[in-house]
Amino acid sequence: MSHSTASMASSSTGMYISVDFHYNGFFSPNPLVYLDPVKTNVRDVDFGGFTYKEFLLWLTKLTNGACDNVYYCVRKESLCEGIRRIDSDADYWEFVETVYSLESDSLESKLDVYIDHRNEPILDWADNEFLADGKGYESDYMDEEDDKDSEVSMTMEYEHEWDDEEEHTFDKTVGDPFLDKLSGHISDDDEEEANNGKLKDVVFPVHNENQEWEQMVPVLGMKFSNPLELKLCITNYAVKNGYDLWYEKSDHERLLVKCCKGKTNKQGKGCPFRLWATWMSSEKSFQIKSLNGMHNCARVFKFGSIVTYKWIAKHFMNHILQKPKMSIRKLKAKVSKKFNLIASVGQCRNARKYAFQEIEGTLKEHYAKTWSYGEEIRRTNPGSTVKMDVDVMPDGTTYFSKFYVCFKGLKDGWIEGCRRVIGLDGCFLKGICRGQLLSAIGRDANNHIYPIAWAVVSVESKETWKWFIDLLIQDLGMGVGHGLTLISDQHKGLLEAVKERVPAAEHRQCARHICANFLKRFKGQVFRKLFWYAAAATTPAKFEQHMNEIKKLEPLAYDHLMERDPKTWSKAFFQTDRACDAYENGISESFNSVIGVARKRPLITMLEEIRIYTKIKGQSWDLTICPTIRLKLSKLKDLQRFWKVIPSGYQQYEVRLGYDAYVVDIGSRTCACRTWQLTGYPCVHGYACIASLNRDVEEYVSPWFTTSMYLNCYRYTINPLNGSDMWPHVDYINPLPPKRRRLPGRPSTKRKRDQVERENQGKKHSITKGGSVMKCSICRESGHNKTTCPQKPIGESSNASSKKKKSKKADKVKVVLAHEVDIDSESEVEIEPESDVDSFDIEFEDDVQPEVEDGVEPEVQDGVQHEVQDEVQAEVEPENHPEVHDANQVEVHLAVQAEVEPEVQVQVEDANQIVVQDQVEIPAFQVVVGKRARKPSERITKLKIRKMWEGKQGSSDDNPISTVITIPLQCNHNSITLFEQFNSSD
Repeated sequence: MSHSTASMASSSTGMYISVDFHYNGFFSPNPLVYLDPVKTNVRDVDFGGFTYKEFLLWLTKLTNGACDNVYYCVRKESLCEGIRRIDSDADYWEFVETVYSLESDSLESKLDVYIDHRNEPILDWADNEFLADGKGYESDYMDEEDDKDSEVSMTMEYEHEWDDEEEHTFDKTVGDPFLDKLSGHISDDDEEEANNGKLKDVVFPVHNENQEWEQMVPVLGMKFSNPLELKLCITNYAVKNGYDLWYEKSDHERLLVKCCKGKTNKQGKGCPFRLWATWMSSEKSFQIKSLNGMHNCARVFKFGSIVTYKWIAKHFMNHILQKPKMSIRKLKAKVSKKFNLIASVGQCRNARKYAFQEIEGTLKEHYAKTWSYGEEIRRTNPGSTVKMDVDVMPDGTTYFSKFYVCFKGLKDGWIEGCRRVIGLDGCFLKGICRGQLLSAIGRDANNHIYPIAWAVVSVESKETWKWFIDLLIQDLGMGVGHGLTLISDQHKGLLEAVKERVPAAEHRQCARHICANFLKRFKGQVFRKLFWYAAAATTPAKFEQHMNEIKKLEPLAYDHLMERDPKTWSKAFFQTDRACDAYENGISESFNSVIGVARKRPLITMLEEIRIYTKIKGQSWDLTICPTIRLKLSKLKDLQRFWKVIPSGYQQYEVRLGYDAYVVDIGSRTCACRTWQLTGYPCVHGYACIASLNRDVEEYVSPWFTTSMYLNCYRYTINPLNGSDMWPHVDYINPLPPKRRRLPGRPSTKRKRDQVERENQGKKHSITKGGSVMKCSICRESGHNKTTCPQKPIGESSNASSKKKKSKKADKVKVVLAHEVDIDSESEVEIEPESDVDSFDIEFEDDVQPEVEDGVEPEVQDGVQHEVQDEVQAEVEPENHPEVHDANQVEVHLAVQAEVEPEVQVQVEDANQIVVQDQVEIPAFQVVVGKRARKPSERITKLKIRKMWEGKQGSSDDNPISTVITIPLQCNHNSITLFEQFNSSD
């Protein structure tokens, strides 16, 4: 039926279409049934408006899961007879036609759709069951002519009649063994047994231990290999659905599982779930004999003993293997997030411990395979070098020590197609296997990574490097190193090993490491720039020029670089027959970065990953030289046009640009700048000479960079290896994993970057003085400042202004008033609610009178002249319950806490003067200030001030104007006028 036809059918029939979708269950054969489904009924859906893909998309949203295997059953037929699969557009339109062609006497017609989540052979099961019943498929596949013949035969009358004699039976051949072999005769006993209702050859479902844990569901009759498998299935089932299952009986012979121990609902009934399993009598299988899968309990998040630490460890074995330092807290969080349960700290701790025990046991088996792995390499790749060393303890215990690999295809390719330049470097292993990986990396004709040999050692030291270099030189046949160039970092053991084993080889040190160490002592962009100018200089004259500039800035920096032997890190002193001007060991660092993921794997797994990586061969180009060199020459093409070429003899030229001039000899392929000799391809000066002659510059490139040389590198192959189960057995003592070396501090999984790399990472929004060295402004030495300088003059203060300011503050006493107080001659107090706490300084000077101009008397208020002889700073704090002796007199006690030098006295001749005697710290004591009735104008209008006062002072009946002023004396009305004067001045 077409798309439009299906739609018309749905609208014309007017039937109430209903489709039942069954999902999240599984099929079981013999008989074919769909168990534990989730059933969803869908009504009034125009399936004719969907395409096959749209139907699958709609079905995925309905079931919240993948729907790759969709089946439906034709109505009025059993599942094995009427099941059909929807696997294409044609199948879908057949399904649509079935949906809208339902005919029933009732108003509602239904169709069942099933989703298979396990990719089971459902149609094969249905065919086997259908054929076993003896029904066949004649009705489905009968031709039209046969159909007509059958109709005619049913209506046709026969001319003869059946004989009245005994009916003919086709059993004359019964008894012949050969003829009965394929006849399928059933004996009378078998028929009688079948008629008695006994089941024969019943197929029970078998537990699949490889399926996902969320899909494990116990099914009646399901068979397991042992009770542990059933327990694992029950645990996964309980965690997935949140059932509080527990074992009432659990041993090697039987298993009884119930739900919600000791818990009942309001009706006093518990959860009806019950599972009983024992061993089968007819075979060695542990089977679920009875099962009530109904639940009426709520979801739980604490599962008790049914979730064990071993179950957690098995699920998180890979996580712990990838991150051995994962904390218990993180493991607990991961368990809660993944399984939606609450695991205890003890369970996570035991799970982590159990996982390490399992890994350690597996690790011992892993290292025990190293002898077999090396023998397999020698068997499949004859001529390869595999060396393994072990450490034998006095008690006879054998530990793994070193493992060296050099395939014959790699060393032959390096000998025939690579320049005599090798980068040596070591890197740490980051996984469960600890140690270091030493590598020897060459450069192919395209300047790409070409691994030669690698080795795993317990620690990078002089002895391990000597062992590695001896094997490497022996494989490459380089003798004592004539014509060989090695590039490495500044590892002391490596430097000594190269001097002892290959004294004739040129040993270059990585300039980046030297620069990083140089900038740790001499900081600044000027030093950085001058260093790289000196390292990149190709002539001794240029090198001396840049070094002299460094010497002018800092002689110690010049001495520091000269002590590092410039012959090892400056191009000006490199040998010129290597066709390589590299002064960095970037090729080895690149290799370490490429195998970063493999370095987290176990030992043999990592070695196999490296072997497979080296098998990736290059490709051939329809070019004379390799693409990398062509790219470099293309950059020189734009620069050479600025240089002026002057012929000066046979194939000799003088190339000039401003004050620079270089002699170029095309015949010998040399230039006075030495760049052509160092790199192997023309420099900008040589390019200018070749271009002036209209010649192809690629003809003057070294043969090391041709595509034919590139193919020679990869002409040899690495033969494949068999699987680990087919490796040959070797009669050696299996080594144990090496002992762990405990280093101080927390181990790091990332390479420590130097300062240059850290500065280049990201953008900083501010600058800091982190890492800067303190320098004294007096002696100009580092490590201290002028305050602690030993050459500071005696008696001279390095910070006189701060000390003067400090001494000035020490002679002050701060006066703090809770409220500003104005007392007039009639002792009336007014309050300003806006003011919170006012403070002012009363400054006095010893033996200093106020300056008076000629004919002018000092300022007098209320007939009182005030003399000030010292600076006092006091704090005024409010106190409760002040006492008023007189309407015009207020007693004020001021507690002064000030720093006053000894023997300093401040005296006042009359009662209106303040007296402070030899007291450096005068303790504060309670002072009573006058209290009287409050006038309406004095009410506090701000609720905040009232609440603050009630919180500090108690009842609101207390007068908030009561204060404690800190100066130890009694003041009369005139003294209050003194404060009034200062308040008015503020």
